[in-house]
Amino acid sequence: MRYIYFALAAVALISCSHAQQHLPAIRPYEFNDSGYQVITTMINEKANSVAMLYGNKAAMNLPSSGAVYKLVTYREQDNQFWFGSYINGELLSVETVDMTPVANGQPPAYQFKPYHGATAPSDAATRTAFIQSLQPAWYPCDPQ
Repeated sequence: MRYIYFALAAVALISCSHAQQHLPAIRPYEFNDSGYQVITTMINEKANSVAMLYGNKAAMNLPSSGAVYKLVTYREQDNQFWFGSYINGELLSVETVDMTPVANGQPPAYQFKPYHGATAPSDAATRTAFIQSLQPAWYPCDPQ
């Protein structure tokens, strides 16, 4: 009888140790915010895209010569865990505006990195002005 109890306990312990947790992959990890903070978010329903504007600490206050902005655009995808909602899908582009050259009287540096077939904008100066004109989002529980 002791052997039966021992065998049942061993089977129970072995069966519990093989439980696997399934963590679904929502999208590949292609953009690293590198410690930047989210300034604002934009949703373009016609293009089915979501854009998030990130900035360094200098960009969080007033636009200064050390500010760096990154506008990251994603394709929207259905959220499989919440019916009727959308989340960031595949990465489309990363636009970077560096305000460092402004201190020397030069225009801000603009860089565009396409992903997954995105096309570069035709006028870098217009895109730079647009990115600089975006207003920060206001959060009710913001610790500032």
